[in-house]
Amino acid sequence: MNTLNLLKNTTPILWGLCLFLCLKVSAQPNYPRTPAEANLIYSDLEHFMEAYAELATNPDTLQVLQTLYFDRGSEGLKEYIRRHKLTPELMRDAMLANPERYALLPAFLDKISAIEQVYKDLMKDFSTVLPNAMYPPTYLLVGANRGIGQASGVGQLITVTRPADNLPKLKKLMVHELAHFQEAMAMGLPKYAALYAKPDNLLGMCLREGGAEFVTSLVLGDITQTEALEFIEEDEKQLKNEFLKDLEKEGQNRDYWLGVNTDKSKHPNLLGYAMGYKINKAYYDMATDKAAALQDILRMDDAAVFVTSSGYFDNP
Repeated sequence: MNTLNLLKNTTPILWGLCLFLCLKVSAQPNYPRTPAEANLIYSDLEHFMEAYAELATNPDTLQVLQTLYFDRGSEGLKEYIRRHKLTPELMRDAMLANPERYALLPAFLDKISAIEQVYKDLMKDFSTVLPNAMYPPTYLLVGANRGIGQASGVGQLITVTRPADNLPKLKKLMVHELAHFQEAMAMGLPKYAALYAKPDNLLGMCLREGGAEFVTSLVLGDITQTEALEFIEEDEKQLKNEFLKDLEKEGQNRDYWLGVNTDKSKHPNLLGYAMGYKINKAYYDMATDKAAALQDILRMDDAAVFVTSSGYFDNP
């Protein structure tokens, strides 16, 4: 069985962070090539809501979560559990710590038919930007209230507690993660894995995240990290210089560009997403053949050459 193993960092990070650390395959997966065949799978959400209702009268939280949610998991939930070591204990603790987020889920499930239509329309819009895209299914999951979205060999894995009351956020997440899948397909899986596996690869990771952000902007007119983009554009010259300097440092200051900042008064999270977006946009804007430029963005496997070609830092 062919397996695409796109493993995301397991530290508590924003829902939009899609950081691939490991990828092992023998061949590219074979998923539908038409948006009409794309599937939104939410059986895990339905199972969780059964468990959630049962907990109103059954005090054995761990048993209920295990039997009604974990034991009935889809392929998407099984993959998520494997990656993030999700347990009933972690779920219980998250539900106790953030009951208001889980309380949003019944209303979210009540609207699932409308969300399915939004998803279908979104896939059509995606196909106008990338006509030859591949469409693995998207799984809506319930996790331990961590904002995680990622691509995987079984499909996109999206936890819904964070975006349950924010449909634009959910749409951007779906597109961003699907764009990452197209990057992996366009580059070839070994090259894609190598980009994330090697050390001191801040530039490559920012370009990959920025590439997914750029595709998201073409589909939806917005990116996931709007606060980071606004922050950079307020003093772009200074941030460009800081980025270039950090690329030369040992460790490359990855926490600043790709980490979560607990004190957001200093700067927004995930600045590297927005910096990568700016570089990708510069490359696309200067290109005369936009279709070819978009394929170059998806296939980018030499970060230094790509940045030079973009011209983004020519006038720092």
